[in-house]
Amino acid sequence: MRDPGARWDDVVSDAESTADAYEERGWNVLAAHPGDVNPVVDAARIDVLLPGSEFETALSAVEDAAIDGVDVYAGGAGGVAYRLVVATGEAAQVALCVPTYLRNDDLSSLRAAAEASGALTVRLRPLDDRDHAEIAIDDPAVFFDAPES
Repeated sequence: MRDPGARWDDVVSDAESTADAYEERGWNVLAAHPGDVNPVVDAARIDVLLPGSEFETALSAVEDAAIDGVDVYAGGAGGVAYRLVVATGEAAQVALCVPTYLRNDDLSSLRAAAEASGALTVRLRPLDDRDHAEIAIDDPAVFFDAPES
């Protein structure tokens, strides 16, 4: 497992708080707790490993709802870039709050690949890799140019 850095617990807490806010509005929500996050540069993708029950919830949400919005919240510390990806399906009132982390040097190579392909994909998967759910970020700048906080 890659080291998520010193601020990882804060990012996970932010995901939980964001999920709570959607839940209070009556939305179906997943606050993900990734076991590992890996860039797949040649595919312009980030693979996010989720526990089985969270993966099943994410897969169901993506299959049952049209994800029509993606917000990205950014931060960084100690050479690690943190991003909280919040994918929403307005009509179905579904929100997936997925914290991610990448080393700064991985971030720059992933950015180049995403710009070349015109999109960045966040792939959610279980440990056994039997299936996956994807969140497409059609404007990669949203992920890479998110203001630091």
